[in-house]
Amino acid sequence: MDRIGLKRMHHVSFAVADLDASKHFFCEVLGLPEDRRPNFTFPGAWLAVGDRQIHLIQETGAGRTVQGRISRSDHLAMEVEDLEVVKGRLAECGVDFLEGQNQSLGMSQAFCSDPDGHTIEFVQYH
Repeated sequence: MDRIGLKRMHHVSFAVADLDASKHFFCEVLGLPEDRRPNFTFPGAWLAVGDRQIHLIQETGAGRTVQGRISRSDHLAMEVEDLEVVKGRLAECGVDFLEGQNQSLGMSQAFCSDPDGHTIEFVQYH
């Protein structure tokens, strides 16, 4: 049991350089619906992932430099029903991805980067 009363993770936030490009990736490519967001004084978007959210926050100078590989350390992982469907959608949209090498551990994975270089992992457990 958690000693400070944590109940569950509510959301993950990403600083993004181009809100429209990020919304296109998460909403159009991945198919996440946009949630209602309070009228903050800064641009952003809230996206639904089941009963959790991804918060996109537009920031000047946001984004990472991806140099030939997708990082395993800082990433967001989402469990999917059918990884082959996800890989097909990424390929259809021209999004490069790498496949994980952990089938012997009972999972299949694919990794890609969003427009700002944040690593997104998709995992299907067997």
